[in-house]
Amino acid sequence: MSKRYFPLISALLSLLLLAFPVNAKEDNSWDKQFRAQITEWKDAIANRDPGFKEWQQSEMDIQTLGTGQHQWLVSIKKSGKQVGYLVVGEDPGPDPKSKFVLLEYGLGEYILFDDAFAPREIAAEPVYDGFASHWLLTQNPGPHMVNAKTGESYPTAFVANDPVMGTLPAAELVHSGQRLTQTRMLKQQAADPFDQIGWVHQLQTTSDITWKQLWQEKEGTFVTLTVPLHHSEVLAPFVVSSLHLWDDQNAYVGVWDEGLRFVPYSYAKKVGQFYLNQTSSPAE
Repeated sequence: MSKRYFPLISALLSLLLLAFPVNAKEDNSWDKQFRAQITEWKDAIANRDPGFKEWQQSEMDIQTLGTGQHQWLVSIKKSGKQVGYLVVGEDPGPDPKSKFVLLEYGLGEYILFDDAFAPREIAAEPVYDGFASHWLLTQNPGPHMVNAKTGESYPTAFVANDPVMGTLPAAELVHSGQRLTQTRMLKQQAADPFDQIGWVHQLQTTSDITWKQLWQEKEGTFVTLTVPLHHSEVLAPFVVSSLHLWDDQNAYVGVWDEGLRFVPYSYAKKVGQFYLNQTSSPAE
């Protein structure tokens, strides 16, 4: 009886063996396209913005963020030292040549989801959502979050907002083939939002600073972005450092947060408000 079924088994094995090279080829093609894209973006930023000069001739490490999120953290290193990062998402659109979008990028020694700040618990899952990014710990005494940029642990009563970054249209994000065409500096050196507190007095007002207004501000102007997190349990203020424009249309804003981090302007406007400081010192 075994001889009767041997040809069928052999045929099935042959089909499986034929299928594996196809899958391997597809995986290799995806990986090749992904690496080519992140290299293109890295070089575009390094060659256009002098502040990112360290990114030239750098290396990259890639890790997946979370389960099923289709997001990746790219750690950029120079001579064994971390000098920045990219956060890349997969574009669900129909264009096969535009598979990826640039969600965020940053400059500095401490990157997003940095091992230096990572919780020691094994059950810590990285959850990316711009400024609300966190590690989610599900162990006792109860689920709680740890800030993905600073390592600050939040009380168990804090609950994350619904994700926002994933709701942005792909057209508002940098995608394949785009180049960094314009940059503008507001604050070259790292700044603390409490160095000038004019924005505090404006919190009860409605701020509506447009991208055009931001772009026209002179270097040295103190602009603060405030972002309420975790259902307004936390108010996170950031000093705006610089502005990037991709293909003269896709705007990203850079803020100081343990280094520089750039997010889409459309995202920043959706989750926070910009304030132009009217005072020159805390005493005022």
